[in-house]
Amino acid sequence: MNIRIADRYSLWKHMEAKVRIEKAAMEDLDEIYEIEVKCFGRESYSKWIYRWLLKDERTIFLKAVRDHVILGFVVGRVERSGKRRVGRIYTINVRPELRGRGIGRLLMNVIEDSFKREGCEEIILEVAVDNQPAINLYRNMGYEFIEKLENYYGAGRDAYRAVKKLSQRS
Repeated sequence: MNIRIADRYSLWKHMEAKVRIEKAAMEDLDEIYEIEVKCFGRESYSKWIYRWLLKDERTIFLKAVRDHVILGFVVGRVERSGKRRVGRIYTINVRPELRGRGIGRLLMNVIEDSFKREGCEEIILEVAVDNQPAINLYRNMGYEFIEKLENYYGAGRDAYRAVKKLSQRS
């Protein structure tokens, strides 16, 4: 399944080739895991977890691709909170050398639209308190930081929980 990107999601004009957002597939696993390790090192999710997420029918697993190379990816899942459907973003990764070029924002915009189409009322994510570029991105995209989670990523590694309410109008 290819996900078409509306004009409002186009990247900056200096990008040489178009970036496409597509559904990730099992054959992408090795490249996805390579990016995960570059982004998170010892704190990476395991390859087994990514394999499971790629198979899970409630997971939205998208990749940004240019010239047959994965530039980044985002993983979210449609979950229930009482009677409400919510989108939970598990991770977003962009190759370190490509950060700051709008790829993360593009991935976030497309997964937000996917969650809307799935009937989600809000999106929930967690971000490390020291990840200022991600915090700035989420804040600029309308996320509200609702709580600090002590030791969320392990001893001394706190996170913020952020929430964005989704309007059902597209």
